[in-house]
Amino acid sequence: MRTRKPFLIFWPQYFEKRRTRKEGRRLPQNLALDKVSLADIAKAAKRLGYKVEMDNVSRYPRTWWDAPGRVLIDPKGKKKSRVIKEIAKELRKTS
Repeated sequence: MRTRKPFLIFWPQYFEKRRTRKEGRRLPQNLALDKVSLADIAKAAKRLGYKVEMDNVSRYPRTWWDAPGRVLIDPKGKKKSRVIKEIAKELRKTS
């Protein structure tokens, strides 16, 4: 089993505008997006220069019935909240 030590976990639910903070959104409404896929998050993170791994099997614990998947990103020492905002801004540029 591989260790996920240098990686942070990013779920698509973090970026979705239709979700409340209680349901898992981690961004302010003005940065959140309508629909985000794993591939979109991974592409945005790669464009920003992060090392990325995709996990298509895991499910977000708060909404386990939703589509599975998460993205593991090596933040290079940055805080998770900063990386989330960088990725959201990159996603908004391309959508």
